[in-house]
Amino acid sequence: MGIKLHKIILNNILWEELNISVREYFNSRYANTKISDKAKKDLIKVGVSNAIVYWNQQATKEAKTIGRNPKKEVAEKRLNKLRQRSDSNERIIKAVADYIAMEFEHYMDLGHTDAFVYLISESTIISAPSTCYSFLYRGDLNYFYNQCIVFNVIHPKTSIDSFKTAFEGCDYRGEEPLKWITKQKNHIVYLFDLLLEKKLIHNHIEKDDSYIKINHNVSIGALMGKTNIQVGKIRASWEQFTSKPSGADYIENLVDSLNKQ
Repeated sequence: MGIKLHKIILNNILWEELNISVREYFNSRYANTKISDKAKKDLIKVGVSNAIVYWNQQATKEAKTIGRNPKKEVAEKRLNKLRQRSDSNERIIKAVADYIAMEFEHYMDLGHTDAFVYLISESTIISAPSTCYSFLYRGDLNYFYNQCIVFNVIHPKTSIDSFKTAFEGCDYRGEEPLKWITKQKNHIVYLFDLLLEKKLIHNHIEKDDSYIKINHNVSIGALMGKTNIQVGKIRASWEQFTSKPSGADYIENLVDSLNKQ
């Protein structure tokens, strides 16, 4: 089984929110010091990573704690305690509530409890207005483009310019989806999963001295003409049964050819 969709959603929101708050904290703390930009950037990177680890662990812990006594009062008290943290905000709290509610419903058989009803009421996730950035390919884009045509992954009439826009870390809002000709739609999602696994595309890009986390499902969806939820369902269509979709050997061969470049 792959990573749970609600876990991915939680991590994406944690990265977005904590990257902002932790960066602001360190920039303020060292504003009038002689610390180098590199040292400060390293502190921010470690700080964000540590905060994400904490909130992930705490979300799992709270699911177990509330699950032992799944009453509304218990869930409310636990969430209010998390709200007292200096790095907490309502978007994070709602994301944690959503994570716990999904654990209750799908894995802990607690979807009938008062705590679940309360968590659902608290879990309407606030969307952060943001651009939709495409992935940033690490290698030779011209070679990648040609290989996608050779392996019958994109239509031969796809222009190199539109392909580069899709893999240069650009704001992809308003762009047309690529013209995919894969045997199955889930092969497109599998391709991106392999590119991420092999570190051929970046998880984040740097814009204006700030690191921007790529929301995998959102970006894949933009390139496919699908929503992020649809991408998650496409991935789930094979992950609940096997480690890869059927008939996807040619996708693996494509990615292998990129590694040998």
